Amino acid sequence: MDIVVVGSLSTDFIVQAERMPYKGETILGTNFSTAYGGKGANQAVAAARLETKTAFVGAIGDDGFGEKLKMNLENNAVFCENMETFTDEATGTAHINIYDNDNSIIVVPGTNSLLTPEVVEKSHGLLKRAEYVMLQNEIPVETIKYVIDFCYENGVKVIYNPAPFIPIEIEYLEKCALITPNELECNALFGDDVKSAIRKHPNQLIVTMGDAGCLYHNGEEEVRVPSFRTTPVDTTGAGDTFNGALAAFLVKGMSLGEAIRSANMAASLSIRAMGAQGGIPTLNEWQEAMDNV
Repeated sequence: MDIVVVGSLSTDFIVQAERMPYKGETILGTNFSTAYGGKGANQAVAAARLETKTAFVGAIGDDGFGEKLKMNLENNAVFCENMETFTDEATGTAHINIYDNDNSIIVVPGTNSLLTPEVVEKSHGLLKRAEYVMLQNEIPVETIKYVIDFCYENGVKVIYNPAPFIPIEIEYLEKCALITPNELECNALFGDDVKSAIRKHPNQLIVTMGDAGCLYHNGEEEVRVPSFRTTPVDTTGAGDTFNGALAAFLVKGMSLGEAIRSANMAASLSIRAMGAQGGIPTLNEWQEAMDNV
């Protein structure tokens, strides 16, 4: 297996409006839709659409939402035999408000909070066969630590996307092959400004900066990898697309700098359509866009 994602999946409930309501205020929205989401699932779909062998370890409820989320992953060629189903908790949801070409999100973890180390333990064999294991912060922190330790002990590279931010000891960060926070998450994780942090963690720490691209240190100098300009429709999931694509292009043998640039293109393409997964490009779509740069 090229990539194993251990993470969250959810149904996204998306509301579009001209602005966010003030406290106690009711306003009229302009559109409502549902979509497949969850940071883990988004990253798995992004990697799989770029034609890497991708598997998912996660938890769903015994409800219609969970079954549809699993089916969506399978339809995107993600291996889902290691999915756990619970009967006493609802599948996770995310409630997304889109306004002024940006978004705000409230996540209700549901069964994602039940993805414990004991559940992940059943997937040891799958994790050992992976070239990269991907993690995010919509599952319990003890599970994140457990997976990092297990992969480190077994020589499996971890890409850790520390979003949304939760505190974690530096010893776990040091065991990851790559860490991909945004600027705020980087400051909170390392207690340092971005430039100092990347200098201390060369070729490991990649800081995503929205339309300003990415910043990392290659061991000799600071490197800024620019983004690709596009007109956004929905920015939800752009960071997840970047992470899944980054892993996919590294699997394909690209250097870190090349993989970051290629992942930036995938992320820019992903915001062309509604929903976290709606605009995630296929390999052919990505290649066509790169050919036209």
